[in-house]
Amino acid sequence: MSQELSQFLLAIFPLPRNVLEEVLGAFQYWEYPKNHYLLKQGRPCSYLYFLKKGAVRYIFTDDNGKENNVWFTFENDVVTDATSFVQQQPAFESIQLLEESELYGIHYDDLSNLLQQHHAFALWYIKLVEQFYIVQIEERIFDLQFLSARERYEKLLQYFPTITNRVSLGHIASYLNITQETLSRIRAGKM
Repeated sequence: MSQELSQFLLAIFPLPRNVLEEVLGAFQYWEYPKNHYLLKQGRPCSYLYFLKKGAVRYIFTDDNGKENNVWFTFENDVVTDATSFVQQQPAFESIQLLEESELYGIHYDDLSNLLQQHHAFALWYIKLVEQFYIVQIEERIFDLQFLSARERYEKLLQYFPTITNRVSLGHIASYLNITQETLSRIRAGKM
């Protein structure tokens, strides 16, 4: 099993060796091409992924067919629709790969069984939710309410310095909740 996956798991919360080995054994490895959908809107999210290599976008498609980019994920991060995964209900968004990607995934049922069997893994899961979801959601809400378009773009570049080399400007503009023309003016220093 991947050294990267072990390091990722242990960086969130230390697990006893026997628990770590059991958790690692529950993960599966996949390689997918660019544009593959890990999840389509309206279907339940069955997996929690660790992204070893690649780029991902989360998309909400409205009733008129307009795509809105909600989030991006890159190497060494978690990929899932948290609400759909936890509730095992249809997802409000799709998850699409923007590059050829390598992932490790654990099925909801396997994760649930491990949580019931191992207190240390339950503590690990709490830390995962705190680090990767609660903090990110709070920041995203704050950013959209209180930061200017320029400030949101600058913050995005702080988090993901290579994003403009890996993600289309149209996707970035959608994520920032601005037009592509506004993004072009920001990038040109005209805003």
